[in-house]
Amino acid sequence: MTTKPAIYIIKKKGGHGGHHGGAWKVAYADFVTAMMSLFIVLWLLNTSKAVREAVAGYFRDPAGTANKVGSNIAGSGEKILLSHDNMGQLKEKLEKALKQMANLEKLKKHIVMTITSEASSSRNPRKGLSSTAAART
Repeated sequence: MTTKPAIYIIKKKGGHGGHHGGAWKVAYADFVTAMMSLFIVLWLLNTSKAVREAVAGYFRDPAGTANKVGSNIAGSGEKILLSHDNMGQLKEKLEKALKQMANLEKLKKHIVMTITSEASSSRNPRKGLSSTAAART
C-alpha cells in the first residue's frame, strides 16, 4: 500500500497591514500649491494693469491700514503735534469734526472727550498730555 504524502495547511493570520506612511500627502500638497501659484501668475499676466496694481497693493498692505493716520506706514492725514498748550484746541477741532459727521448724529450723546495729564512713558513716550475719547456703553 502506498502512503499519500501528508497535506499541511498553513493558516496565516490576517490582520491590519500596518502604517504605510503619509509622505505622499505632503508631496501632493506641495504639487497642488505649486500648480495654484502657476495659474495665479498666468492669470495675472493676462489681466489689466489696474487689476495687477490692486493685487500688488494687497500684498504690500494686506490689512489695508496704510492710508490711516497713526499707522507705521506714512498716512494721508494732518500731522498734529501735541503739547500742554494746544490740547484744548485739539479737543475743539475733534468736537467740530464730530458735529459735521452725519452718521454720528445718533451716537453724539455717547461720546465724551476729556483732557487728562498722564506722564506714563509706556503710553506716551514724549511724556505729554493725551486726549482720550471714550464711548459710553
